[in-house]
Amino acid sequence: MLEVDLFWRKNNKDSNLNKPQVIEKAHTVYKKTRMSNFGLKLNYFYSYLPMPKLIFITVTTAIIFGVISVFFVKNVGIYNFGLAAFGQAIARLIIVKLAGSVSPGLLNGIDQLVFWLAYIILSIPIFVLGYKKIGKIFGHLTVIFLVVSSLVSFSIGFINGANDVYVIGNFGNKDVKDLIKDIAKNSNILANMKENLLKLSPLIPLSWQEGGNIIALIIIAIFYGVILAWIFAIIQIIGGTAGVTGILGEWYSNETQKSFGTISGYLNIVIIIISVLVGSWLPGSLYIQMISNLVESKNINHLLSDGSLKTLEKLKENAWGFEFYLSPNFVATFITNVAYIMVLNKIYPKFKLVKVEIFSKKYSLIEEKITNDRKIVIKLTSFVAQSHNNEEQTHILKTVTLFRQVPRMLKKIHQYDPDAFVAISEVSSIDGYIYLPSEKF
Repeated sequence: MLEVDLFWRKNNKDSNLNKPQVIEKAHTVYKKTRMSNFGLKLNYFYSYLPMPKLIFITVTTAIIFGVISVFFVKNVGIYNFGLAAFGQAIARLIIVKLAGSVSPGLLNGIDQLVFWLAYIILSIPIFVLGYKKIGKIFGHLTVIFLVVSSLVSFSIGFINGANDVYVIGNFGNKDVKDLIKDIAKNSNILANMKENLLKLSPLIPLSWQEGGNIIALIIIAIFYGVILAWIFAIIQIIGGTAGVTGILGEWYSNETQKSFGTISGYLNIVIIIISVLVGSWLPGSLYIQMISNLVESKNINHLLSDGSLKTLEKLKENAWGFEFYLSPNFVATFITNVAYIMVLNKIYPKFKLVKVEIFSKKYSLIEEKITNDRKIVIKLTSFVAQSHNNEEQTHILKTVTLFRQVPRMLKKIHQYDPDAFVAISEVSSIDGYIYLPSEKF
């Protein structure tokens, strides 16, 4: 009977240890509660992954990127990032010059070829830089991503009607298309010429009077920026990159220990300013001039409807003007870039530093295990502290390390002391030396 009683008391005592401790104060009851709000986004991708899995992840994200690049970039008039924006600009300039001399099918083929595949050709010198300055795996994954994503987008472009699909809004410039149809009805232009002019109507950006479509464009821009940030983050973490600005950004980020997202974003801003000039303002103005010359050469002004004449006059006023450059499409591209920078810096904190404080009675064991870890280099400093309610001393271990190395530290800490208290705070600036991994750890 005594043995049973002792057994019951022991189990009862053990169960009480698992119950939350309660402290009663005036009008308030406090319960000892475990909290853990630390989270490193995409933590899985920081672990070691075999090459087949790296290739699978790269191809999968490339396919997703290739699809959204058609329906959230090309079709709506937002500009792509990096050298892809130059390919986009060159394609627009070429097709507007060839519109009167080739068939619609050939014009679409040239558009898709230059728009998507010229990007790969333009990127070759940057690929070489990536191989030499960053590493072979980085170069291999980057080439796979860019080739697969470009081929996916290129293939979608040949699907009948795919170039006119809009997720929300309508960016097909209905007034411009109505003008082209009116011109064709009242003149003897060839069917091919009419079809080509209709296909070129997206060269005209949205006007500031199209409130509904502008809202839709901004929603698409933000969504695309967020998705682009996640794609870039995944590819960067596994050891590659998703674009030319990623190669330059990765190299410069490693050289200066600056934020990759911010560097990449600044590069994109410079490219956008140039590419919109070459790929929107110039071909759009040439397109308007082509329509105006066609109307004058056929002498059909008096045959056009009032709506068509109004559209034509408005287009002629905008051609070669600053408003035509500073269009909603231009602003939406900047919004995309802002969303991209903000989200990427949040989910891919490559050089973000944090101060870690570990309160534990097993400090010696934890210090030994973390210091001798086979993957990370962390130097710890210990301090002695004493609780007011407990005469037993507690040691505090402190260090400053990379934010992305903290999950491995936490796993190690709680493996040897489940009751350890860990405080993590962001470090805004430092002056001194710290160990940084030269490759993915």
